[in-house]
Amino acid sequence: MTDSTTTNKNILKKAGGILLSVIFWLAVWQAASMLIANELKLFLPAPSAVFGRLAELLCTAGFYKNAGSTLLRIFCGFVLGSALGLAFGIFTFASKAARTVFAPAMRVIRAVPVVSFIILAFLFIKVDRLPVFISMLMVMPTVWQSVHDGLCGTDRQLTEMCRVYKVGKVRELFAVRLPLSGPEVVTAAVNALGLAWKSGVAAEVLCTPAVSIGYSLSRAKGNLDFEGVYALTLTVVVLSVLFEIVLKLLCRHFITGGNENAEA
Repeated sequence: MTDSTTTNKNILKKAGGILLSVIFWLAVWQAASMLIANELKLFLPAPSAVFGRLAELLCTAGFYKNAGSTLLRIFCGFVLGSALGLAFGIFTFASKAARTVFAPAMRVIRAVPVVSFIILAFLFIKVDRLPVFISMLMVMPTVWQSVHDGLCGTDRQLTEMCRVYKVGKVRELFAVRLPLSGPEVVTAAVNALGLAWKSGVAAEVLCTPAVSIGYSLSRAKGNLDFEGVYALTLTVVVLSVLFEIVLKLLCRHFITGGNENAEA
């Protein structure tokens, strides 16, 4: 009972902190909008105007279609990038030759600006699939690095114990090394999720698939509808945060669920 009460207090405290932070930045936004020169107010509308524009968008069917399509593309790119990052992480850990071949490529992918990849990929990949590819490309190296480092950094005492008890290398990999590196991989995946959203929406803005938030952003900018630009940007932020919360809850369930059940 005491633990439950403490947990609830911590949750309320955290929620209160987030709420105060949001109120503070909304106040800063409102003040900036009021102080800015009249001829520049078009580029920095007041929060009330942006939320009003968002309310208008929420009343249209096209908004949900665009948001759903973008969400699906980001989700697919994130899942593919995470799966490939996991696979390459295991592969480069298990094979020195694979590490020599693929590690430099992964580092190059992380270093090259995302816009360059979008422009180059636009020549070879269909418009609707390009955001998926770009999101996947941005997620993969981050997850790969975490998996590879986690597998290489396993406690030597545990690996020596596996040798003493003659545990096979495959079993050691999947029963010892991967579970121990799980929390680090989850953290990397959560961080990569932000990259997936940024790069995926950027790809939509540049290649403008007909049904997407990116296309709506591009059209709003072209029409000088900056209230719409801010409203759509806010939509992307909210979807990204919700996606991250769901991912964290799922990962927490799979990583700690067994221990919680055992204690119960």
